Amino acid sequence: MKIVKQIVLVLIVILFINSSFGQTLKVTDFRKAFNYYNPTEHKQLSLKGFKLLSDTISTNKKKFEFYKQNTNEIIEIIFKENGEGGEYLSILYFLPNEFTYKNFISTLKTYKFKYSKRNTRYQLPTSSYSGENIYVNGLGHINNKKYYFIKYDSYKDKALSGLRPEIRSNKIQTDDSIIKLR
Repeated sequence: MKIVKQIVLVLIVILFINSSFGQTLKVTDFRKAFNYYNPTEHKQLSLKGFKLLSDTISTNKKKFEFYKQNTNEIIEIIFKENGEGGEYLSILYFLPNEFTYKNFISTLKTYKFKYSKRNTRYQLPTSSYSGENIYVNGLGHINNKKYYFIKYDSYKDKALSGLRPEIRSNKIQTDDSIIKLR
C-alpha cells in the first residue's frame, strides 16, 4: 500500500510539472487561430488565455501579436493574400523554455507531419498547391529574453481558390522579414 501511495505521489508531481511548463497551443490551435472571414476575431487564442497586444491590418496583409502572461508565450500571426487568390498564414510561436519547445516538436508526428532533411522542416502537404509546414528554429532573443520559437506556415495557392469578395486590389505587399526578433 505504501508503494502505491508513493507511485501516485510521483505521478501527481510529474503531472503538475508537465502542466506548469507545458505549451499552451497545439497544431490544431494553429489551424483555428485565424478566422479567414472575420480576421479581427481571435476566439481560439482568447480561449487559451492570450491577449492581443497589437494589430496591423491592410488590404492584403493582417498581422496580430498576442501574449500570455502566466506562461510568457508570444504569438505573431501574419496573413497575406497575393491578390490572385493565394493565401499564406504564418504563425510564430515563442516559447520561454526548451522543455516546452521539445514537447511541442514531439507531438508533430501525431499530426502526421514528416520531417524533410532537404527542406529542414516538418511538412504536411495536402495537395500540390496547399499544405502546412513547421520550422523548428531554436533559440532566439526578444527584448533581451531567450525564447525558443517555432514557425507554422499554411498556404493555399491560387489554383485552389478565387478572390475573396473583399479583395479589390491586385497589389502585392511585400514584407522585409516575417521573423523580426526584437
